[in-house]
Amino acid sequence: MAKGLYIHIPFCDHICTYCDFPKLITKGQRHEEYIQALLQELKYYEQQVGFDDLQSIYIGGGTPTALSVDQIQPLFDYLHEAIKMEQIVEFSIEANPENLTEEKVEYLLSQQISRFSLGVQTFHETLLKRIGRQHGSQHVEQAVATLKAHGMYNINLDLIYAIPGQTIEQLKEDLKKVIALDVEHISAYSLIVEEHTQLYLAYMKDQLKLTDNEIEANMYEMVIEMLAQHGYQHYEISNFAKSIPSLHNQWYWKNEEYIGTGLGAHGYVEGTRYQNTRSINTYIESLKKQELPVIESSVLSKEEKIEEEMFLGLRLMEGINLEQISKKYSVNVEAIYQEALEKLIQAHDLERVGNQIRLTRQGLLMANDVFEQFLLSI
Repeated sequence: MAKGLYIHIPFCDHICTYCDFPKLITKGQRHEEYIQALLQELKYYEQQVGFDDLQSIYIGGGTPTALSVDQIQPLFDYLHEAIKMEQIVEFSIEANPENLTEEKVEYLLSQQISRFSLGVQTFHETLLKRIGRQHGSQHVEQAVATLKAHGMYNINLDLIYAIPGQTIEQLKEDLKKVIALDVEHISAYSLIVEEHTQLYLAYMKDQLKLTDNEIEANMYEMVIEMLAQHGYQHYEISNFAKSIPSLHNQWYWKNEEYIGTGLGAHGYVEGTRYQNTRSINTYIESLKKQELPVIESSVLSKEEKIEEEMFLGLRLMEGINLEQISKKYSVNVEAIYQEALEKLIQAHDLERVGNQIRLTRQGLLMANDVFEQFLLSI
């Protein structure tokens, strides 16, 4: 029973130096063919899996708002025809501040979009240039003002910290500005230099100095403290909300099933994780032949499901309930992980209250090391 639907729009007006998501420069691409192929894929999942249990839709990218209203209209027409919108609790779309025009805002609101996520990253022009972003701080302020003027307050702003060359003071200024915009939700991610990105190439050529681990940890602690001081609840490692956490993203962390569609999309349906091709030509041609564009799929074993339940659930500040997981999989999870649990609790990386375990403040700073302790297949 898939609770979420993810739709990937890969087109961008420019390529950011840190981005490793499937993306294509908008100009000269096969927009109409892509949307038609996407509709074919959606129709397959409508027929084979069904949309009756959906509670959230998330249109991400890429930059969905890089497309014109006319180009994206067929997608919304289909969604409103195929899905009972009264069952959808959250309908999100990603946008870049510089191309979120008033016309697009009005159109998207008319299509029942209920949450906007804007890629801000930083307000400092030199840092924006370093990571290949085209907007300025004025674009962010204007986009937020436009959304609020149309009655939209469920807004997320993405920040990135530990950008090469970024100082603690610059991050503090970014946080002050994002707090002043008074939005519902803030996501703050440490910059990761991924392979096949422009930043990675610069790093491999010794043209890029990464942020020191200690400075990065100090930055993260400052993010947590400043946002908490201004009423933001820290509910997931990188996510903060005043009162409305992201519903769609919680499907990932709570190991619920979701349908992923579009170029390079990942999904989890009927116990199977899958990934689509990242080639737009292969994607379009596969669906023209009535074939799914899946290039990799894996039916998860019980062991793998339990692993994911543990390390994905621990991303949430509420943590996980050992008794509930044991009942879900008909195993004694505490016995399976007894050694790891004792070790992590003794090291003060995890804390336990009854059957609930969660990361401590110390554990947050070394979360990936904690998660590795729950991999049974190592």
